[in-house]
Amino acid sequence: MPGTVNTLGLSGAPDSGYPTDYLVDGSTSLKVRYVAPLLVNMSERSVDFLKYVGGVETFQYNNPKVEWVEDDPWNRRPTIGALTAAGSANASQSLTVTGAAHRFPVGTVLYNRNQDEFVRVTGVANANTLTIMRDITGRVDETGITWAVTDEVFVSGFSMHENDNWVYRPTALVTMPFNYTQATIVGIQETWRAMETVTYGQQGSSLDKKAADTVAEQFVAFEMAMVHGDRFAGTSAIPMQMGGMADYITAANGAQVTDLSDAALVRSDIDDELQDLMYAVGMDKSAKTIITSAWGKRKISSFFSGAERLGPGTGQTAGIVVDRLNTDFGVIDILLHTAVQQNELYLFRQENHRMGHFGTLGRPQLRQLPPSQTGPRAQQAFYCDLRYSTVARVQKPVF
Repeated sequence: MPGTVNTLGLSGAPDSGYPTDYLVDGSTSLKVRYVAPLLVNMSERSVDFLKYVGGVETFQYNNPKVEWVEDDPWNRRPTIGALTAAGSANASQSLTVTGAAHRFPVGTVLYNRNQDEFVRVTGVANANTLTIMRDITGRVDETGITWAVTDEVFVSGFSMHENDNWVYRPTALVTMPFNYTQATIVGIQETWRAMETVTYGQQGSSLDKKAADTVAEQFVAFEMAMVHGDRFAGTSAIPMQMGGMADYITAANGAQVTDLSDAALVRSDIDDELQDLMYAVGMDKSAKTIITSAWGKRKISSFFSGAERLGPGTGQTAGIVVDRLNTDFGVIDILLHTAVQQNELYLFRQENHRMGHFGTLGRPQLRQLPPSQTGPRAQQAFYCDLRYSTVARVQKPVF
């Protein structure tokens, strides 16, 4: 009966051991099976997020603490600070573009559409400040024009004199939060008798069944860590842990966060977020996926319930289910996932989320442990050393 000593498996750390004849070739050499390809055999509903981002072997690294950087060339629409009226014609002034001055080298021409004024960038004072000349005359009187933070300012081009000296553009790399690697170590063992005992009609060795179950449950754990992992450096007593999506996609890490203050989610909320992302990072880097809870998925499907119709030949089938959302900002995939809190959804870009492994030996693997004289047991070990990385600045959670 289940729960009796006859059906309980052995527990505890493996101490080594396979009987020699259990090895495929009868040798005592170590056997390793890399198991990441087994993801394809798992249900789409069990690890859909992990599959969606490409699995656990999308990159390789060689340090337990890894930083990543993102080049920052987005320069179409600066976000500006207020600008006072010029003190005189053809005045030189400072324009605040917090954290983005490197995007607008000397020679850039800016156009304030609200005020119908063009200005030239003549210097990059620091990371937050441009020096501009308000000397493109004949359009407005700059001594009577102020710029508001709500004005729409565009890059309208780039212009220098033909014989000007070279002016080298500034460069900046936006340093994103680092992450740690995370090791998984699980032992699997079975007695020789149990391996050859047919229990409940089981086909094959019970050791193989335990190994398969371990691989599946660890893939689920990887996926959950990718969402909820808490970055931790580790100590001699507490193991190192990698941070997950919820640990990085925060306002402090550069993501855009919207709190709806308990108001019901409506379609315009999603469109507003996508619009904000388009202006912040451009269409080529904007979110293309929503991952959400059952509540969020149902709300999105309910946006279109008014279009539900029963036509000829539909039989007893009815309902509106939305797995992809057509928007003015592109087609958005919608992933339903139990790992997401029930009152939130995340807009993200698939390419910005990856799982990688440490070196070559950190790949998810099953190892057949060498034979042992300690007892009539066969043993395997599951091992991997993984890390998650993301570009948080182009994500947007909605609550």
